[in-house]
Amino acid sequence: MCFEIPFNLYMGLMVSAFLSVFGLFFCAVLYYLSRFKRKSKLGINIFCLLCNAAITASYFYNSGINGPNLLMFLLVFFLSVSVIPKKNFKIWLPLNLLLVLSIIVVEYFYPQLAPNVYTDELSKTIDFSFTYAIVAGLFYLVISYIRKNYDYERVSAFEKNIAIEQQNAEILLQKKELERLNSEKDKLFSIVSHDIRMPLNSIQGYLEMLSENDIDEEEKDYLRQQLLQITRDTSDMVMNILSWSKNQMEGSYVDLVQLNVSDIVKNGLNLEKNAAKRKGVELVITSDDSFTILADKNMFQLVVRNLVNNAIKFTPRGGLIEISTRKKGKDCCISIKDNGLGIDQEQQGKLFKLRASSTYGTNNERGIGLGLLLCKEFTDLQDGKIGFEPNADKGSTFFVSFKLAN
Repeated sequence: MCFEIPFNLYMGLMVSAFLSVFGLFFCAVLYYLSRFKRKSKLGINIFCLLCNAAITASYFYNSGINGPNLLMFLLVFFLSVSVIPKKNFKIWLPLNLLLVLSIIVVEYFYPQLAPNVYTDELSKTIDFSFTYAIVAGLFYLVISYIRKNYDYERVSAFEKNIAIEQQNAEILLQKKELERLNSEKDKLFSIVSHDIRMPLNSIQGYLEMLSENDIDEEEKDYLRQQLLQITRDTSDMVMNILSWSKNQMEGSYVDLVQLNVSDIVKNGLNLEKNAAKRKGVELVITSDDSFTILADKNMFQLVVRNLVNNAIKFTPRGGLIEISTRKKGKDCCISIKDNGLGIDQEQQGKLFKLRASSTYGTNNERGIGLGLLLCKEFTDLQDGKIGFEPNADKGSTFFVSFKLAN
């Protein structure tokens, strides 16, 4: 419209210029109505009606079929089809065809209604050329806009499909992992029920032997040692199960405080020292008194005790377990090194994972493989690190590291 107004004035087409001014004003009104008032449907219907009415008036005041008006009707039809809902095609398509055919028929029978207003062929040629340029330009803009949106929607749909496929793959992996964990948990509780029942039956049998049979002191001492070992193993197993179950169901509250590593290691392993002594395993502790870490006291004690208990379990009589501390960057590293049975290659890949299976130490100490998983989870909760490495000669070394307080 902005191009048509000065062009029609220059060409002397006053009615067309007036219609262009009228059209520009209503285009602005309709833009405001649809853009800011959110009444797009009303704006589109008014737009279609006004365009057809304006081009019909221009047809009879701008040389009729001898002018570029049919091009303008085609443009109006194209713009209408581009914006109206698909369900309204059945209204506007017949209306446009009927309107164009009707005015052509009217002009045919009443040619005086559409007089030729061109003064010469040059003005007619310029008007046709200019109108064609406008129509072609608007066709290009609308089609480009539609294609751009189509490409955008196609790319968006493709990306969404990829995202959905990735989510499906992740869901399938999570499903498999959950199925594996559920299977391991079922197996775990099956083993737990068996491994708790067995030592209780053994304890009951030993107690019956002590109370009913006439046995000498040496046999009594042996039975007491066996009772103590069975009770201790069962107690450790039950404590690990309860701690792990609580952590799985409720989560764990972590209270990071400053702890002196030497106090925990030297004074918090009295039960482990006694167990090592009874088994004939030497337990050597070397710790720097100056190391203070940030950790949860209960969790830290549980981690260290589990690692030391494992070392005692898999170290034979006459073996050596060394507990040492050292500074590693901004962390304090606690190492538990033994010269026991070691861990074969197949089992190394299963460390710190839920792998429900009964394990036996060098003196048939029983376990279910839950201690290392608990150590891993509790160490991660304290922002610590846990690891394992086989020794060059025999045995293995487990280590945990926590941030130094200073």
